[in-house]
Amino acid sequence: MSNLVARLEGLRLKGKYNLARAAYEQIKEAIIYAKFKPGDTLSENMLASVLGMSRTPVREALKELAREDLVEILPGRGVFVKDISLKELKDIYEMRAVLECLAAKTVIVNIADDEIAGMKKAWQAILEQNRQGEVPWEQISNLDNMFHRMIIDKSDNVPLREIMGLVNQKILRYQFLSAQALGDVEDTVRQHLDIIELIEARDAEKLVPALALHIEEAARNVILKEINDHLP
Repeated sequence: MSNLVARLEGLRLKGKYNLARAAYEQIKEAIIYAKFKPGDTLSENMLASVLGMSRTPVREALKELAREDLVEILPGRGVFVKDISLKELKDIYEMRAVLECLAAKTVIVNIADDEIAGMKKAWQAILEQNRQGEVPWEQISNLDNMFHRMIIDKSDNVPLREIMGLVNQKILRYQFLSAQALGDVEDTVRQHLDIIELIEARDAEKLVPALALHIEEAARNVILKEINDHLP
């Protein structure tokens, strides 16, 4: 949370400063990247002080996060970061496997060569950065989300894109946990580059099972991490 005020100042200088939106973005980021842990109490006074604003925009931001099911507002008790449910986690990854694999059948037709090259270059840069020093998990998680969103966004199926858009914030939260759980940056990069090469080859027959296996492994990593983290 120490860099929140600086980020808000950056928004203000760019002429994009909207208090409620800025509060929403920064609190959401803190939840997604586990700076705020499941079950943590979010005090309006504390957040307003850290963000350098009044409680009103913070309150509006928390209402929006509640609509996205990232926080829970309990009248008379306070606001809490939503717990991670193993059932929900399994349900979301099961849905992801079905919908992303469906989207993958058309991504090979709709995606341009330069888009594939750009994504491949981004993952190769992560690999090189990791060999020179530690790569922040937030950076890996963001690229992972961009990659999987690319598959969805290139689908011809409009309802599919809309459904995945509704749960994207939760997916991003789980993707960060998955990146942390895997713990092996080179293996993460390899998995993504293998899938990108199948997209590049326009090989739907091999792409779909490879993508399904990748999502299944990500789900397993998060589930094991959550179970281990909550063991006495």
